[in-house]
Amino acid sequence: MFCYHCQEAKKNIACDTAGICGKKADVSSLHDLLTYTLKGLSFYAVKAAEAGINEPNIDQFTARALYSMVTNVNFDPAVFVQLIAETVQRREYLKRLLTAKNVQLNGAIPEEAQWQYETIDQAAWVKIGETFGVMAAGELSGEQADLHAAREMLMYTAKGLGALLEYIQVLNVFHVEHYAFMHKLVAYTLQADVSLDDLLAMSFKAGERSLLVMELLEQVNAEKFGQPEPTTVHLDTWEKPGILVTGHDFQDLHDLLEQSAGSGVDIYTHGEMIEAHSYPAFKKYFNLVANYGGAWQDQKTQFSKFKGPVLVTSNSLQQPKKDYTDKAYTSGMVGWPDIAHIDKRRSSEAKDFSAIIEQAKQCEPPTPITKGVVTVGYGLHALCALTEAIVTGINAGDIQRIIVVVGCDGRHKERRYYTELVQSLPQDTLILTAGDTKYRFHDLELGAINGIPRLLDVGQTHDFHALLAFLTHLQKAMQLSHLSELPVSFNVAWYEQQTILMMLALFALGIKDVRIGPTLPPFFSAGILEKLTQTLAVKGIDTPENDIAAMLGIEVVPAEPQEIETASQTNI
Repeated sequence: MFCYHCQEAKKNIACDTAGICGKKADVSSLHDLLTYTLKGLSFYAVKAAEAGINEPNIDQFTARALYSMVTNVNFDPAVFVQLIAETVQRREYLKRLLTAKNVQLNGAIPEEAQWQYETIDQAAWVKIGETFGVMAAGELSGEQADLHAAREMLMYTAKGLGALLEYIQVLNVFHVEHYAFMHKLVAYTLQADVSLDDLLAMSFKAGERSLLVMELLEQVNAEKFGQPEPTTVHLDTWEKPGILVTGHDFQDLHDLLEQSAGSGVDIYTHGEMIEAHSYPAFKKYFNLVANYGGAWQDQKTQFSKFKGPVLVTSNSLQQPKKDYTDKAYTSGMVGWPDIAHIDKRRSSEAKDFSAIIEQAKQCEPPTPITKGVVTVGYGLHALCALTEAIVTGINAGDIQRIIVVVGCDGRHKERRYYTELVQSLPQDTLILTAGDTKYRFHDLELGAINGIPRLLDVGQTHDFHALLAFLTHLQKAMQLSHLSELPVSFNVAWYEQQTILMMLALFALGIKDVRIGPTLPPFFSAGILEKLTQTLAVKGIDTPENDIAAMLGIEVVPAEPQEIETASQTNI
């Protein structure tokens, strides 16, 4: 086992016996074999597209399979055995279609496009996967290590794109051009005669593409659920039993609210699902009462205290503790062995959540762990409505700088940096955020500048597009020639593959001085990091005081040390 695609890789090198996330070595090996076979499938998908053959079912399957390997999505080996078998079957189907059209393939066929199996054998496939792992070829150095790491990064971007496309396709939207790029991205990892610059250029293209896919998802959500609007969300609990919904799948939440209306069961959001409160379609449901708990990494403690059933609709999932195993449910591509799974939708029918609702009726109300309110819902439309006020504030000197703090939260204690950073920023700074790293600071009393809240929560991780679209709008309103001319600094709290897309999107836009933390990605090899540093001044984080001084170009006098307490840490 060698896994280093998330921020919690052991010692910031790699997990080599079991994942910090809970992924076991056998599942990691099956991930490696699935990745290997998907490369072969995408090789033939690219050839098929060139021959005018389009197979939407294969495109959607590939996105789903890639998404299944995103950090903290699925831990069930049986699922990956099925995906591997299906990948090979679909690849062979494409080969038959090409043969039927008399398409001649030039050049050698990569080994990844030739792998076959005689019988489906999980134990045997685990052993085979070990031979295809990240470091199966042994320790590399110099240029070869850089090329290898860059190819791995391409696969991580493909998995991030797969996640975004899966979020879209569950809402019955399909744009073939994004899937065509996904296949080209995966197949590009098979090309031997490319340089590090070529591979990084392809990664930057993936960053550009990710913004287009994020934009599409933003549009689809707005069409279905309305434009998000600034909304106060309660963090308290009520006296009725409840169901806790975490993840990103608004459709699951919608269907559950419909089916639970009038049942006497309250619905709470968790993690990035908090953003649902800001969408008009959800405001008609009186049983959508509050947000419970914080970011994903606190779930083992918080799910136990919730008392009722928990529905995990997307990443991030951790191994359920015994005291709520019988009340944990997964949906979509999320899974853990022996945990109840909600069957997928059939055509236009909703998923059946009756089992969760009936179980919830027998449960105690949630144990209070947080209190107060926070504000969410500063999507693109809401942000653009503030344009004139923000431009006026910048020109008048009332707003010195916009600080973008985005990404995913995690377990490492070093992530206290983000709380301390936001708490220590001068009063003439605005903070834009997206993703669940917001839980490090979203309940702090930060005040306002000329009526503009200093903290503007744009949404889920993929709403990063809305954040950048607003900054571009602001740039044009101020008649600046490039986004980098705005008084703005970017700080990305990376964790998994979708936050990798955030970084690459900024790199593709030519944004310099991006800070990445709490550690730099372990797949940034020496050569990759050197190029990113030289061309874009990419850097890791320092102390909050030093980073604030660097971002603002001022000297900051450190305040007296204080005990920092956030809602996710407060027990009442």
